[in-house]
Amino acid sequence: MKTKSNKKWSLIITFILVLILFSFISFKLFSVQYSDTSITYTHDPKFEILDAKRGSILSEDGRILSVYMPVYDVRLDLVTIDSVLFEKEIENLSKQLHQLFKDRSASKYEKDLLDNKDERYFLLKRDVSYMQLHKMKTFPIFNQGKNKGGFIPEIKSARIYPFGSLAKVTIGRVYIEDDSIIPKNGIEFAFNQYLQGIPGKQLTQEISGKVLVPKKSDYNVLPQPGKDVITTINIEFQDAAEVALKKKLKETHAEWGCVILMEVETGDIKAIANLHRGKDNLYYDSKNHAIVSAIVPGSTFKLASFISILDDSYLKLSDTVDTDDGKINFYGSTISDTKDGGYGKLAFGDAFVVSSNVAISKVINENYKDQPYKFYSNLQKYYLTEPLELQLPFRSSMIVRKPGDKLWSGTTLPSMSYGYEMHISPIQILTFYNAIANNGKMVSPRFVTAIKDKTGIIESFPTIVLSNKICSERTIQSIIPYMEQVVSNQRENWTTDVINGTAKNIYTEQYSIAGKTGTIKNEFWKWSEKTKYNRTYTASFAGFFPVEKPKYSCIVVIHEFIDTTNENHYGGQVAAPVFREISDKVFAFDSELEYLSTQSYISDEKIDRVTSERLENSIKLNQNTITLIKSDLNKGIMPNLKGMQLRDVIPVFENYNLKIEFEGAGKVIFQSVNKGDRIDNQEVIKIRLS
Repeated sequence: MKTKSNKKWSLIITFILVLILFSFISFKLFSVQYSDTSITYTHDPKFEILDAKRGSILSEDGRILSVYMPVYDVRLDLVTIDSVLFEKEIENLSKQLHQLFKDRSASKYEKDLLDNKDERYFLLKRDVSYMQLHKMKTFPIFNQGKNKGGFIPEIKSARIYPFGSLAKVTIGRVYIEDDSIIPKNGIEFAFNQYLQGIPGKQLTQEISGKVLVPKKSDYNVLPQPGKDVITTINIEFQDAAEVALKKKLKETHAEWGCVILMEVETGDIKAIANLHRGKDNLYYDSKNHAIVSAIVPGSTFKLASFISILDDSYLKLSDTVDTDDGKINFYGSTISDTKDGGYGKLAFGDAFVVSSNVAISKVINENYKDQPYKFYSNLQKYYLTEPLELQLPFRSSMIVRKPGDKLWSGTTLPSMSYGYEMHISPIQILTFYNAIANNGKMVSPRFVTAIKDKTGIIESFPTIVLSNKICSERTIQSIIPYMEQVVSNQRENWTTDVINGTAKNIYTEQYSIAGKTGTIKNEFWKWSEKTKYNRTYTASFAGFFPVEKPKYSCIVVIHEFIDTTNENHYGGQVAAPVFREISDKVFAFDSELEYLSTQSYISDEKIDRVTSERLENSIKLNQNTITLIKSDLNKGIMPNLKGMQLRDVIPVFENYNLKIEFEGAGKVIFQSVNKGDRIDNQEVIKIRLS
């Protein structure tokens, strides 16, 4: 009896001990997850920093240019994997890895896995996307998870650029340091305060296996995601600029080139292309030359000199200037015209059209040599003496000499008149031209228009007006026809009988262009007969279109190329065709331009009314036409495109994965595949616009 009683008490005591032990374990587990921060543990709780999701950079129409996207490094604990499973499935696994990534052959994957089968932390693949990771989890061996399949994905931050290198250096790039995103340049750097967001923090406790378990705390803070930045970049225009620029750079083998397309009224940078030749002779968007590279502007600067003379009323464009035999000497330094024998006597305005160095240097020197500061003061009004303040930070190498400087000499003023003895960035030159297109109103270049979050726009950046009037309206209205004549090959439009304009080769009847060419002999003072085949040039063209109601201004610079023929290095031959190729594509994509190029004698009010009516009718007509086009494409046959605008054709064909190449501007007048012919998505359809 006593023995039974002892057994009973033994069971009760055992039960109580088990209950106490269970309660203790439960309490410890509970305390790990929900304890107050004041409780002391074997492994002290600590706060982990929670990274904020970085905001996106968007194009003008909201398409993503730069976005945060998690990527993964995939590592393997090959020791964990069952040897029988490993031997059975390694060949199949290797084949599937090859099919997914295509960076290594299946046999190479198999060899890498076998060679590292004793590794517990083998790096299989870096920068795996979420979709690729999801696919990998279904592969043989990996589908067993971490414990049996040895599959260890490690998440890390990454910045994805859906349009690749498009506007790369302007959008900017980031680098990863200690799992944090650090902005390097461009908009990523300039607007980092908006993009980066605010990190959070989370109290955690380490338990067995070095697993961090989140804990409740009054001091836990959720991260706040970064804001999105809306830029002025138009993706179609940007692509057109980069394609045209790269083609010319390859043709000339130039060191670098740049293009800037600006909206006249707002200063919005719709496209900014920068390409630099690498050691492998390929071109990369590695430096923002359009902003940071100050160049000798050459004859594109003559516009400022002519406006200064006109605004100070020293000459009229109809006044005669004698260029003699095409040479003029200033203190032992000779300035020459490109035409052998010179232009003789010609109207001052026509000297602009043919780009006479002698005429402008003579006129500037005669009128400002005793008052050089007056000329310099005019350049200050044109914002051509000091670097512009831009939304993107940059280090300027700008040089414009000032009267009284130690390097100022008797040759400085005449040299400056045609763009030598100075260095100015392409964006600064374009900003000046844009002001002329904008009837004298100068606006600052704008790269970013707004900041948004999930609620909508939270901050806007309005256009900044630098000057309401940099010169008189009379001066602007008198010089623009001569800027148009630079491009015109229609002699009957010219005020006097002169040689064709320096960019007559880009003339088009579809819309009007006004501008000025520039040609620089780089380090010309070193030139000699010995350097004849190693001389380098810089060609440029700056202008705007359409002339009647300018909407866009643009500059093209092709820097440091060799012309062994000594005949194909001028701005009109090298840079102007790039301008024309871009303006054609802009004209084709921008529906407003068809109406803005209406003749200037129609009133603005009438243009606005006609534009509205025609757009409304056009939309109704296009909807019916596009329906017919889609019907043909669904049948796999070529529709009739003749008479259609490019902007209506491109989106439809892109949806069907059909490629189109085009030339010209306006409406379709030719298609390489006839209506009704069978087409497939491997075929490139060529169209020509009127």
